[in-house]
Amino acid sequence: MQRPSLLLVVALFLWYGSVSSFAGAQTTPIDEYIKVEMEKRRIPGLALAVIQHGAVIKMQGYGLANVELDVPVTPDTVFELASVTKQFTATAIMLLVEEGKVGLDDPIRHYLSKTPDTWQGITVRHLLTHTAGLASPETGFRALYAGGARVNYTTAEMFEAATQDPMSFAPGERWQYSDVGYFLLGMILEQASGQPYRELMTERVFQPLSMTASSVLDQWAILKHRASGYTLRDGQLVHIRRIAQVELPSHYGIFSTVKDLVTWDAALTEGKVVKPASLAQMWTPVTLNDGTTQPYGFGWGVEERRGHRFITHSGITGTEYSRFPDDGLTVIVLTNLGSRVGTTGVNAWGLTIGVAGRYMPDLLVSALQAQPDPNPQTLQTLRDLLAHIAQGEDSPLMTPGLRAALDPNAKTILAARLKDLKDFTFITCDEIQGRVVERYGARIGRLCYYKMRTGMETRYYTFWLTPEGQVADFGSATE
Repeated sequence: MQRPSLLLVVALFLWYGSVSSFAGAQTTPIDEYIKVEMEKRRIPGLALAVIQHGAVIKMQGYGLANVELDVPVTPDTVFELASVTKQFTATAIMLLVEEGKVGLDDPIRHYLSKTPDTWQGITVRHLLTHTAGLASPETGFRALYAGGARVNYTTAEMFEAATQDPMSFAPGERWQYSDVGYFLLGMILEQASGQPYRELMTERVFQPLSMTASSVLDQWAILKHRASGYTLRDGQLVHIRRIAQVELPSHYGIFSTVKDLVTWDAALTEGKVVKPASLAQMWTPVTLNDGTTQPYGFGWGVEERRGHRFITHSGITGTEYSRFPDDGLTVIVLTNLGSRVGTTGVNAWGLTIGVAGRYMPDLLVSALQAQPDPNPQTLQTLRDLLAHIAQGEDSPLMTPGLRAALDPNAKTILAARLKDLKDFTFITCDEIQGRVVERYGARIGRLCYYKMRTGMETRYYTFWLTPEGQVADFGSATE
């Protein structure tokens, strides 16, 4: 018997789910996890969607979309996706690649005029993979703010500012996340397609897929069911004040709902947007000039966690979209608790891992059986490394790649955690055998897991260690 279309299954669920998801639904372990994390992190509102083997098995809203008016979050609540937008921009580029209008290895000078000489070696592929050497989010478009922040920015103004940003490294030499690169991709889309970015996304993506609640940033527009954005300042919930009107927001400007993103996810799976071969390219880690790889493709982070392939991206407004393609699982979490560059104590991310771990328990570090520590000195060394970073100090324990890629906010975040540290304990290590794992240009020999307990939370740390014992990367999550 022929199976129904995945898009049809999704459509039926959306009709039914919108009616039933709040009608006396029984509390599940997922609900309990989300509730605890929202309270702990002070997230006002959250929308969740879980897709397993093509079926939407959970879609629900929690908390408030608008705190002042007591408006609850539902699957129809519209959130600002922020950098989750990058996968849409990258997909639009691949649409034009399939049509022969853009070449991945074309110099961007083929599409953009009046580019500085320092951009001569940059290709479209470099922009997609954040390997162009362009400015980071903390330093990009710096000339725009010389006279203070404004509320309106034209494409011409942003391009002129981008040309004045200094290069961080030669194209393809390293990886550095760059909003500037995805802004330039938007310019390339407009030049190659002959359409404004807003029209292109609407006519080529949103309308064909019936993503009726999705749109591109327009601060003048009235968006029904739009969630208000919040952040924390001095421990208090406040408005995040993201009010700038940007003419070309291809690096951050799509608004959507979990309902529409479920439709988008199904369309990607079925090859309705781009061909499977194009999607495979988007989900392939980038290779640098020296032959090493970085865990990023085209608009998606390309990771592995506890043996599970993990395709993901987050946004600074508190959004996260994660796919586990080999396991047939997608988890989408949209919140309205965002962060701002330089702020601490605001963290709405990592929830997709926590939810996915309720379906795949071996994904979670917290599910691992703690082992006797074979080398207590390593524990002390790693704890000292975190302390060095918290104090803004360099450490020979870090690889050059990690040193270059370290998030500028890591210092303040770690300082806050270590100030309230209760204990830091060993869980276990996994030896890397029979495959190549690289992080920021370094070969990984083992992954080691530790538990950090502070007065506020318990976090599970993963350290990527080279055979020589250096730290090539580290990360943590609450589970």
